[in-house]
Amino acid sequence: MHGFGYDSSSDDYKVVTLSSCQRVTFVDVYSVKRGVWKRVGISPYSHVFPHLSSWVTFRKSICPGTFVNGAIHWLVPGREPGSPSVIAAFNLANEVFVEIPAPSGVDMLNILLNKLVVRGGCLCLLYTREHGQTDVWTMEEYGLKESWTKFTIHDDIRRPLGWLGDEEVVLLTTCEALVVYNRTNGKLRSMVVDGHRPVLDGCNFMESFVSTASIGPRSKT
Repeated sequence: MHGFGYDSSSDDYKVVTLSSCQRVTFVDVYSVKRGVWKRVGISPYSHVFPHLSSWVTFRKSICPGTFVNGAIHWLVPGREPGSPSVIAAFNLANEVFVEIPAPSGVDMLNILLNKLVVRGGCLCLLYTREHGQTDVWTMEEYGLKESWTKFTIHDDIRRPLGWLGDEEVVLLTTCEALVVYNRTNGKLRSMVVDGHRPVLDGCNFMESFVSTASIGPRSKT
């Protein structure tokens, strides 16, 4: 597993890798600013899914962590055997793990039904229910369990990509299509990009005047 994010306390971009060996997961952090790797310790979580097939485990292992509020988040098995999965957040400033409370009413025992994404700068949990329904949970106030809000989309979605105004959200579906969901009337409409369908993948893009090259290590002349 891996993740990438910005540490505002040190004005540094960091890459985090999680490598498991015999149920022990090592945490390594690369500082773009200093150009060095360091091992910060062992994760309190296994990050291994022994009950899943090798293919599903591989797919989950290559998915990047979700960066929100200065931390990289992963869905991981609970610490006790048979316990529900939890949201583990690795804080880039102090480089330790903390748990983020999950919303009530979500089946955290079945990790295949859940996925973490970002929506509007907030941590978001997609919970896939039966009959192609997806609950989109958003943590409006980071770290506060009571701040989770939900709306339901009657379609299988891979993840939300962004907002069009206050009521419409652009979604990438599992059928490789872009759709726009209106929260007011609950309707979906197709979105065509340059006349091409299907859309194999999509991601958010945000322009920045900050270049990672400007904070990286400089060679001596």
